[in-house]
Amino acid sequence: MNRNQILPKVIKLYNLFEAGQIPTLSQHEVHPNLDKSSRENYLYFTFSPCLNFQRSSPALWQSALNTWQDFQTNYLFFPEEVVKKPREQIQKDLIKHKLALQQNKHTDIWLAISNAFHIFYKNDPRELFKLEDWDVLKIRQVIQIDKNKNFPYLSGPKMANYWLYIISHYTDAKFKNMHEISIIPDTHVIQSTVKLGITKSISSPELVAKAWKELLEGSGLTPVEMHPVLWNWSRNNFVPRV
Repeated sequence: MNRNQILPKVIKLYNLFEAGQIPTLSQHEVHPNLDKSSRENYLYFTFSPCLNFQRSSPALWQSALNTWQDFQTNYLFFPEEVVKKPREQIQKDLIKHKLALQQNKHTDIWLAISNAFHIFYKNDPRELFKLEDWDVLKIRQVIQIDKNKNFPYLSGPKMANYWLYIISHYTDAKFKNMHEISIIPDTHVIQSTVKLGITKSISSPELVAKAWKELLEGSGLTPVEMHPVLWNWSRNNFVPRV
């Protein structure tokens, strides 16, 4: 990778995105427009992405919004309510709007995370962040190592970063060490990485994330800031050219 040649292209691409020159998918992370600082908002943007794997991301978010807006299923986003319900009811309600697609696995994930926030963090993701001083490194240490069994899938290397990115983008969270949030190396990001010449061919997600961290070090841009840029650029067939 020739950093001196590639970095100016990346910065140009970022500026084009910020200027609205790259079309975006208008309805992707759809949400109920809650107060950014509220517990409800933090819960919505914690639980919605925790089932976002091996499926259409826009469809997942639409299912989450439908589940939130349905008064019969809205309780699913509140740990203190989930822990009162029988598993069969939770499973049925997760499936109702296709928020869960894998009946047992997705229900187990939802229950485990609900229990974690209920038992350890007063039913509020903000309590976790406060206890860890809003520090990305400390938060990841908790969910990926110290309590990884309590946060299934959310503790994975891809999802842990995606969740923190979503929280940073849609709530009032002000995290420390934002540069440590990895780019989320999904299909679109990997394809954009190859297109820019950062890697010569399709590489593993771990290598892609490492390459972006090295490329952007000291540039003023964080890897996570490039995620929506690359995702939408790939969807737009890498137009505009850089």
